Amino acid sequence: MQPDAELLARMDENLVAYWGAYALADGSRYERFPGAVCLYTPIPHCLFNSVNLTTDAPGTVDRALESAGKSIEERGTPVLWRLSAVAASDAVRDRLTAAGLEREGRDPALLMDLSALPDAPKVEGLTVREAEGRTGLHGWAWLTCNAFELADDVREAMSRCEAAIPEDRFESQPRYVGYLDGEPVAVSSLVMAAGLAGIYAVATLPEARRRGIGTVMTHHAMAEGRRRGARHAVLQATDMGRPVYERLGFSKVHAYELFLQNEAV
Repeated sequence: MQPDAELLARMDENLVAYWGAYALADGSRYERFPGAVCLYTPIPHCLFNSVNLTTDAPGTVDRALESAGKSIEERGTPVLWRLSAVAASDAVRDRLTAAGLEREGRDPALLMDLSALPDAPKVEGLTVREAEGRTGLHGWAWLTCNAFELADDVREAMSRCEAAIPEDRFESQPRYVGYLDGEPVAVSSLVMAAGLAGIYAVATLPEARRRGIGTVMTHHAMAEGRRRGARHAVLQATDMGRPVYERLGFSKVHAYELFLQNEAV
């Protein structure tokens, strides 16, 4: 389906709901002003330090550049800019390039009508359970970083941050762990926000890949989103994950343009 402006805006809000949770943990900063949400955390990776831009207004772009520069000076971590379909104009691209930001490609945004959700796939020996409590969330983050093959300092900081997110946030953002013959091997997360079921952090440990486990983890979160009343599921796909999602019924509706800010402007 071709989404209208209202649905695109809800997709943006769902994305911010996931990444923004980390900016509510201790040592983080969450800034929202018209057309931009700026999220900064102690996690030394640009995914967790971002500007999410939904307007091409010059004043907003300049304000966000200043905000991101301040965070870089304080934390030393580059800031990832995500430009929504509305914000991705030539004027914004030129302003960011002139400010020294580097293009980082695109993140395809995919959408699926949950009424078309296929039957649940099966992998022998695999069970999926929700991560519970501070210990469970810490372990989920540790496993997530291992599955995405992130650096040790990122894993340690993300695990601390995950366990420090306000507990009530997880009522709408359950985390799931997949156990293969009793051993934790995969993760996923559901984000119920803006009337959509957002699917995030789908990953499998390298030694357990190519068995259909990622498909099961994705489907599990989608089915729970449908049970909670969402009509559509949304996600942002990596090159590795996109074929899995398309087989489930997702289709691309737009792509977030990405820029990386490495220093204060």
